[in-house]
Amino acid sequence: MIPFKDVAIVIPAYEAADTLKKVLSDWFRFGAKAEQIWVVDDGSSDATGDAALGMGVGVLTHERNRGKGAAHKTGFKAALAAGYQWIMTMDADTQHDVREANRFLGLDPATFDLAIGTRRPNMAGMPFDRWFVNRLTSMVLSIFGGRHQVTDSQCGYRLISAEVLRKVPLRTNHFDTESELVARSLRAGYRIKEVPITTLYTSPRSHINPFLDTLRFIRLCFRYLFWW
Repeated sequence: MIPFKDVAIVIPAYEAADTLKKVLSDWFRFGAKAEQIWVVDDGSSDATGDAALGMGVGVLTHERNRGKGAAHKTGFKAALAAGYQWIMTMDADTQHDVREANRFLGLDPATFDLAIGTRRPNMAGMPFDRWFVNRLTSMVLSIFGGRHQVTDSQCGYRLISAEVLRKVPLRTNHFDTESELVARSLRAGYRIKEVPITTLYTSPRSHINPFLDTLRFIRLCFRYLFWW
């Protein structure tokens, strides 16, 4: 098992004022302390940052919207600087059940370096464009992952060792960063484990750009196949 005190929680947030307070309240009920949590307000025009500040957690702010991946990297830097050995990521839109963090924390740390939540077979409500790029990137990563099969490369619910984040460079800044982290971790020989989770597609909207982000994911797949 992984001691919860050794885990930082990084939550990228963009226009999430309506949902963020519930996510943070759920973490406090789970037993998290305010100093364990960093919310990265990625240039929101609503009260996302104020909602996080009102809950007493760490708030990191991008003056303009830079992308989910950029928000993750900002949060990772803060968590590593604070000395945490593990970093858990979660989306700010109430898709994920905080109580299922126990499924990650109950893993043997000697058996993995990166644990990814997998929503399969619970993808029935996922919009087609998101399903398509998720299946595409997951398929490519699985082909070259050997025994490390990947079924949900884009899931934002994860537990990542500090070593992976220190050693694996991330060059993307958008929704493709989550898949990039998996790809580069596999290339570097780190161990991947998947954790079944439930997902509720309750968010009022998605910030994925169906055209641009699909192109980014396809480009990521080609990079992984041919020159990384």
